[in-house]
Amino acid sequence: MADERTTNGRTTTDEHNTICAVDIEGFGGGDRTRPNYVALREGMYTAVEQAFQRSGIPWDNCYHEGAGDSILALAPSTVGKATFAANLPTALAATLRAHNAEHPPEERLRLRMALHAGEITRDARGVTGTAIIHAARLLEAPPLKEALRTSTGLLAVIASAWFYDEVIRQHTENAPEDYVRFDVSVKETSGTGWIRLPDGARPEPPPRHEIEKREDTAPANGSSVVTVSPVVRPASPEFYQVVDAIEAIPCMQGEHTRSFVIDQLRFAGAIRYFPNRRAHVTSILRTCLDFEDGVVQLVTAISEQEPSGSLPLNRLVSLLGNGA
Repeated sequence: MADERTTNGRTTTDEHNTICAVDIEGFGGGDRTRPNYVALREGMYTAVEQAFQRSGIPWDNCYHEGAGDSILALAPSTVGKATFAANLPTALAATLRAHNAEHPPEERLRLRMALHAGEITRDARGVTGTAIIHAARLLEAPPLKEALRTSTGLLAVIASAWFYDEVIRQHTENAPEDYVRFDVSVKETSGTGWIRLPDGARPEPPPRHEIEKREDTAPANGSSVVTVSPVVRPASPEFYQVVDAIEAIPCMQGEHTRSFVIDQLRFAGAIRYFPNRRAHVTSILRTCLDFEDGVVQLVTAISEQEPSGSLPLNRLVSLLGNGA
């Protein structure tokens, strides 16, 4: 049921919609030509439209708009949400495979998809609403990007906490056991998302072990390559010495610059945020130790924000190089 109102001569309509947003992975990367980009966009639209139809979701009854490498589609309340949960993920994976089988590598698609639902407002210029913004933030969540990057498949799906609780987990045909819960923090949005890889399996995370010296991970400002031997153990005295050294670095003292450093890490979404600076730095280091080369990534990201010869950064590198 839609609520229509007129304000200052403009008519708007409020209604509850199922929200589906998709985005092409790595759209701007690679040595692509304009015809390649056209083929990618056309392939995305064709794959999504065909997947909707195969799932029993009438594409022509949905509002949809594109923005370069993404599509926003809204289904009215007359379309059952269960069709998005039970049928759409596998249908879209199938249409993506069909597209890729007929195109060269530079025109092959991998997509991220977000599922949510909520109140939206339509006007003469399109649609808006906090639910749409939330879906867009989910689509940009680092854990979703990382899940697709490390997946063997072509599609990664993230469902909002509401959509998972109220739709997906209610019925076994929605494959609720295939979703994994992640914390999501993107811009103003902080909450929970549930991620599924309908056509691929994410590899097991590598075991935590000694970080080896690598020529390609030298900090950009000329500091020494980072090695940690032995591995710094969480909650050990050495661990807190490293926390002290990180906290003393200027770019890690401000929340904005600290967030910019975190954004450069491939596992940024796994880092738990704390408003207290020391607690946040401690959380960052703990998470880095859980990932292969995590500390190397952190020091490299910090070095890109610090001036050449930064004494606090050099102290950190020295501390790590001596095994803390």
